[in-house]
Amino acid sequence: MDSNDGITIKRLNVNELNPNEELINYKIILVGDSSVGKTCLLMRAVNNKFTDNYQATIGFEFLLMYFQVNNVKIKLQIWDTCGQEIYRSLIQGFYRNTAVTILVFSKASRNSFDNLGGWVKDVKNNTEQEMPIFLVGNKCDMESKAQVVTKEEGEEFAKQYNLKYYSDVSAKTGYKVLDTFEEVAKIVYKDFCMQRNPRQKLNKMTLEKKDDGLIEKPKKKCC
Repeated sequence: MDSNDGITIKRLNVNELNPNEELINYKIILVGDSSVGKTCLLMRAVNNKFTDNYQATIGFEFLLMYFQVNNVKIKLQIWDTCGQEIYRSLIQGFYRNTAVTILVFSKASRNSFDNLGGWVKDVKNNTEQEMPIFLVGNKCDMESKAQVVTKEEGEEFAKQYNLKYYSDVSAKTGYKVLDTFEEVAKIVYKDFCMQRNPRQKLNKMTLEKKDDGLIEKPKKKCC
């Protein structure tokens, strides 16, 4: 599909890949409270399937998605993490070498939304460089009276914490699920291009205010 930012992106199936060709690999993790639907979200994205019978994830599992972004083929290794508090310290080690974190809450759970600040803090405390964080509100298919977190609240949280992306999604219906992972693929593609073209990276400058005026310094890379 063509996007309005000049990037062409296509989801690839395994049988469309040449086993001898090189893929650009990126690690992605899903985090958030237990029972917000992280596993269901991943299964919908990868296999286009949904079931209400998933049990809480114990430990860590991953699935793969493949994209072609412009002329670059990308493999996303997407880790589904357990949301229970007793495993929180284990998750912290998974932020290492991660390109993008997808933070999930349930629009039917005010508690999962109220806990987002702690998850963002964990990401920032366990990564050396600024990592893009995508925020998604799952279960937007539920009746409006069951949705206790509004889209406006999600957007405001993402703005307050300077998160890269926000969307309401539904693992049950598939609404906006693939769109979210396409945006992830675009982000890592842009990172790959900046790594391949260091001059482009160095030319991206930001202004920082000092007592004696404004000076330029290079931006940190996004991943």
